[in-house]
Amino acid sequence: MTIPLREGPGGRRPVLVVGAGPVGLVLATELLSQGVPVRLIDNSAAGPVQHSRASVVWPRSLELLGRIGAAQGVVDAGNRLDSVQYYSDKRAIGAIEMSRLTDTPYPFGVVIPQDTTEEVIRTRLAAYGGEIEFGTLTGLDTSGARPVAEVEDAEGRVEQIEADWVIGADGARSAVRELAGIELLGTGNDVLFAIGDGPVDGDMDPHSLVYCYSRTGALGIAPFGNGQFRLAISVPDWDKEQGPPRELFQHFLDERSPRPGLVGKLDWSTIFRARRRVAETMRAGRVFLAGDAAHVFSAAGAQGMNTGIQDAVNLAWKLAGVVGGLFEPGILDTYDSDRHLAAERIVLTTAKQTSWGLFKRRHEIAARDGALRLASRTGLLQRFGGPLMAQHDVSYRPAESLRDTLPGLTRKVRAGDRLPVFAAHGTPQKGAERWPSVDPARLSLLLWAGERQDSGWVADREALTAAAPEDVCVRDISAWPGFAPLLGKDPKAVLVRPDGHIAALTAPEPAEVRSALRRAGSTFKAVARPVRTVPAPAQPAPAAHEVEELAS
Repeated sequence: MTIPLREGPGGRRPVLVVGAGPVGLVLATELLSQGVPVRLIDNSAAGPVQHSRASVVWPRSLELLGRIGAAQGVVDAGNRLDSVQYYSDKRAIGAIEMSRLTDTPYPFGVVIPQDTTEEVIRTRLAAYGGEIEFGTLTGLDTSGARPVAEVEDAEGRVEQIEADWVIGADGARSAVRELAGIELLGTGNDVLFAIGDGPVDGDMDPHSLVYCYSRTGALGIAPFGNGQFRLAISVPDWDKEQGPPRELFQHFLDERSPRPGLVGKLDWSTIFRARRRVAETMRAGRVFLAGDAAHVFSAAGAQGMNTGIQDAVNLAWKLAGVVGGLFEPGILDTYDSDRHLAAERIVLTTAKQTSWGLFKRRHEIAARDGALRLASRTGLLQRFGGPLMAQHDVSYRPAESLRDTLPGLTRKVRAGDRLPVFAAHGTPQKGAERWPSVDPARLSLLLWAGERQDSGWVADREALTAAAPEDVCVRDISAWPGFAPLLGKDPKAVLVRPDGHIAALTAPEPAEVRSALRRAGSTFKAVARPVRTVPAPAQPAPAAHEVEELAS
């Protein structure tokens, strides 16, 4: 017998999320925060998986976790990461200062065990009324109008569960992906890394992610705080059943690290196989993939879990909008187009970082080290490397190839780019008051006067406000001069998605704005509102030097 999922208000079937790692937890919490009933199953629902691999949460992920009130918990429980340092044969060749990022409430990364990150998000899931059930997906029938999942519980009982949507956030060996018949595609040879967590006694940098290159391979060092570190070393092969011993990590730390340290008893160690794979599609009908189920790549740059969190938020606001009638169903097609190219680009950049660390020929090493030194001296490493690490440079510009997604030399934003505006379903994010807020579930219309701070602009603003549908938040951001380098001198209407990416940049004319709203998937359920005045923000505008920092 097929058992429908517990139905929410209005008789809607909820979403079935398979996998309660960080990505599944964020997805479920986001959906619940927007009133979408969710059933979240995992085959290890008793608690977070101990000693999991992801260890760094970057600024963009903190911004997105702030939507569900989880960012501050992660910051408080982790260790602040202020820089990324690069060494070759124990000599410094470059650095990225995360603390110099000025367009975010989180100008730093956080080094934190994945199981601790999961505990923080679980708390937020529970706050929204969510729970995790033990269940193993054993079958998935997508032949009918709605997918039917076969789930086995802890006692061996099997349910046939029907849902409107099924989301696979169940890791690199995803049962959802396999049962949905979606291939994981990729090229390139796998690279093995020995990974271990434990104490290191010595003069280690407590707030830097350190990459150490040598002719024998690469070493990565991430500080958890209190003398605990994550060590990752490239190894040519490994055929033993047990994890790598402390002595192996000590050997490569002595050989590659610019600072001496004594490795203590390891809490945990394993072999990680760095692969380059992206799912052929991240959507098949009513089935979606997110996180490692959709893409697997090198550990270089610690981008894996962070990429999955972006998947989760991108999918959640679109799916919640469709379920709630705010967006046309076609907007769900943009999940694959948005995130597929983003994943392919991160696969490429992390593969390049991995290969650079494994150079053995003298001319390759000399070219790499020379390029990094030059980029560091000229500021290019900071200019492009900071947003790359932070994942601030992820863009959803219309693109036919990876080249179209590359950031330009100008700071001006285009449709698809991230704008420094922030959202939260509850209490606003700490530190985000320096920037305008946007609606976490609906489109927001931000009005930019440029140099036209006059009565004509006031009239245009009132006309635009009147033309916008009732469920579109309208805000005049002209009092934030820090946006001038991003938006320019001319008046603009900026249509912003719930995740802070620009849906459209148009002339400040009602017809243009309504056309942009339709293209963005708005359902136009409500009629236009009467004219109303949008006041300038109550907080003082940033000082001149702060404006320059925002643009840097």
